[in-house]
Amino acid sequence: MSDSLLGIALAAAASSCFNLAIVVQAREARAVGREHSMRLSLLGQLLRRRRWLAGLALSALAVPLQTLALTLAPLSLVQPADAFGLLVLLVAGSVMLGEHVGRRELLAVGAIVSGVVLVALADAAHSDTSAPVVALVLVLGPLALLALTPFALRGRGVPGWAMVVAAGLAFAIGAFSLKLIADALTAQEWLALAAAGAVAAAMALVGVSGEMSALQIRPVAAVAPVIFAIELTVPVALGPIVGGENWPTEPLRLAALVGGLLVTVAGAVSLMRSPSVVAVLEAEHAGDAPG
Repeated sequence: MSDSLLGIALAAAASSCFNLAIVVQAREARAVGREHSMRLSLLGQLLRRRRWLAGLALSALAVPLQTLALTLAPLSLVQPADAFGLLVLLVAGSVMLGEHVGRRELLAVGAIVSGVVLVALADAAHSDTSAPVVALVLVLGPLALLALTPFALRGRGVPGWAMVVAAGLAFAIGAFSLKLIADALTAQEWLALAAAGAVAAAMALVGVSGEMSALQIRPVAAVAPVIFAIELTVPVALGPIVGGENWPTEPLRLAALVGGLLVTVAGAVSLMRSPSVVAVLEAEHAGDAPG
């Protein structure tokens, strides 16, 4: 198996863990009082719940899988492969709720597979280096501030969409930080490894807090697609800017990369809006609704 194919497989496994964790943790977040929303106390409450901790364990398992994937394949290939994790939601709908997998679901799965194949055919160059620290701070710093803004404004009331966007940006920075960790491991630069690890941990904390806060007041189907889209597109866009990676210059390969990204995202959105998947996500929401 080539490094790129192995990277795709590892990224798909990581995304599967992340997506299953969302389903496992959603009900627990809604069982906590909303006075804890956008506060670290929300995580303190959730840490006392075994089911939420089980979801956390799944998320933790995904981190080394994603990091290893980034040592084998470029960021622009690993991130689209994360769309495979959406299949976990499709299977959960079929197994847990007996939902029929229809034409729409099959077409969405085909689109995701086709999109990843197109990106792989584009053969984006993998790089073990990143931009200088100053460039990283100038690009990632404003995004981090945007991710933290809802926490600073929580006393005035934060709309659900702002929580979702903040969580998506935090997870996107975290995903890019995993690329920096992979680069540091390859170059054996331990100081850079520690710094990137600290950023990844901090953004994971911000992202989880924002995501759980959003899940308290919004259906999972209205949270997961936006976070997925932000987490997918931001790192891929940052790859050529501060990730040390180059998109292909040949027209056909560039078209394959861009087209693959668009098809993958379109398939992912279609799948997450499908009746089977929405039924799984809405079941978590309805489970906490007053009888």
